[in-house]
Amino acid sequence: MNFKGISIKKIKKKKVISILVLILVVVFAFQGIRSLKKNKGIEAKEEIRNVKTQKIKLGSISAEVEFPGNLKAKTQVAVFPKTGGRVASVNVNVGDKVTAGQLLYTLDTAELEANLQAQQAGLQAASANLEKTSDSGLAQQVSQAEQSLQKAQVRFNDVKDNYDKMQKLYAAGAIAKKELDDAKTQYDNASIDLNADQTNLNLLLDKIGPQNTKAAAAQVAQSQAGVNSVQIQINNAKITSPISGIVAAKDVEVGQMAGGQSGSVTVIDSTSVTAEITVPDKMLGRLQVGQSIPVVVSALENKEMPGVIETISPEANSKDNSYIVKIKVDNANGEIKSGMFAKVSLQAESKDNVLIVPNQAIKIENGVNYIYTVENGKIKKVSVNTGISNNKFTEVSGNIKENNDIITEGQSILADGEKVNIVK
Repeated sequence: MNFKGISIKKIKKKKVISILVLILVVVFAFQGIRSLKKNKGIEAKEEIRNVKTQKIKLGSISAEVEFPGNLKAKTQVAVFPKTGGRVASVNVNVGDKVTAGQLLYTLDTAELEANLQAQQAGLQAASANLEKTSDSGLAQQVSQAEQSLQKAQVRFNDVKDNYDKMQKLYAAGAIAKKELDDAKTQYDNASIDLNADQTNLNLLLDKIGPQNTKAAAAQVAQSQAGVNSVQIQINNAKITSPISGIVAAKDVEVGQMAGGQSGSVTVIDSTSVTAEITVPDKMLGRLQVGQSIPVVVSALENKEMPGVIETISPEANSKDNSYIVKIKVDNANGEIKSGMFAKVSLQAESKDNVLIVPNQAIKIENGVNYIYTVENGKIKKVSVNTGISNNKFTEVSGNIKENNDIITEGQSILADGEKVNIVK
């Protein structure tokens, strides 16, 4: 047998099989690469993101500075007794509504009433003595003059009390200047009448010849003055409210001693309140009395209330060169309580015809401001300069223009040059 020939044939057959296997491996590998490329293309196509955009706008923008302040009742009066004494009754409680002239509390007048009776008895005795020691005609004139003087004195005391009260109310801003002027006119007229009656009485007394008659007449006048004085103290034992409003504080109880700086009832008129803020001198040029200013009340869920500048301090604080500005806020419904916290925003600067974008469109990377625009279906990361900014928008400038499409959310997952699809 020829074993050599058989061996050569087997070797050739193995080579052919190896070549065929290698060809198949190459073919399958090529097909696999094509399939992989195709799949990658599909995946890349699927990764195109949908984005929402806004347009860069050309418009106006202003920046505001917020100033804190406290809300206070427009008028607040602490009512003290004009005379000392023990509290006999208290007629109000904190939170009660009161009207001008309403009784707040009273002082015990038992001793004063007894003193008044004694003074009146003394007056009667003095009058009887005068009648005995004087000419009947002159005595009658003197008696009439004394009665006239007494009435004039009572009227003068009432008018003076009213004028004193009006001065306090005017100082507190509760009344107009005209009301104070009217009270002053009444006071002047009452003073003139009192002096005239006193002069008339003095002239009549001078006509009485005997010295003892003059002394008796003087005793009558002195007794009458004593009666008037005690009567005034009794009247002052009734402490009334000078304004209409709400009782905000009550430092008085039955049985305690009141007088001087103790025994007060505080009444506030909160139909309007005042927001008091402190502003730097550079802001004054933008403010004027009568200007409308919104006031935000924190305790009322940041409710914005209309306000009007009422006063601007004419003198700066020497420490920081700031000024106090008072803003009047209507509070007819009473929802604002004295002492609540307020915020007032004032315009600091403004610009017109500038490019503005929403604040969330700006991203900061390594200290540089960027916005993401969309051009020809691709993300373009553009550095910008910023200007005036408020709580919603920011002024921008740079390689951008009006109506450019910008992305305002999701910028962190986008890359410069990435393909995107704008959706409405």
